Amino acid sequence: MNKNLISKYFLSSNENLVSLGLLFLRCIIGVILFMVGAGKVLGWFGGFGLSTTLQFYTKMGISTPLAYLSCFTEFIGGFLLIVGLFTRPAAIAVIVNMIVATIVMLPKGFIFGMADFPFTFLVIAVVILITGPKNFSLDFYFFKIDLNIE
Repeated sequence: MNKNLISKYFLSSNENLVSLGLLFLRCIIGVILFMVGAGKVLGWFGGFGLSTTLQFYTKMGISTPLAYLSCFTEFIGGFLLIVGLFTRPAAIAVIVNMIVATIVMLPKGFIFGMADFPFTFLVIAVVILITGPKNFSLDFYFFKIDLNIE
C-alpha cells in the first residue's frame, strides 16, 4: 500500500467526507431530539404527552409559552436537522433550548446531574450552525447555496 495514500487518508479531508460527517451529526442529534420532542408533544416513544409535560415544566418554574417553545423546538427542530431543511435556523433554536436546559440542570451537577447531556447537544448544534448543512441536505438540494466564505 502506498505510504502517501495512507498519510493522505489520515491527514486530509474532502467536501464529501465533511458533508457525510455533518449528515451523521445532524441525524444523531435530530433523531434524539425528534424522539424526545415527540414524546413531550404527542406521547410517542414512551413520552407523557403535552399536558403532563407542561405540568412538569410549570412545577420547575418554566412558563407555559416557554414550555411549548421548548417541546416544539425539540420536535420540529429535530426533524428539520434530520432532513437538513432550514438547518441553521433550526440549529439556532436548538442552541437556545440547550443553553436553557444546561442552565436548568447545572445546579444538580454537570456529569451526574445530567447537565452534560444538553451541553453536548449545544456543542453539536453550534458545530452545525457554523458549518451549515453541507451537500447531503434538503437545503443544498432546494437552495443550491454554497456559502464558502473566504
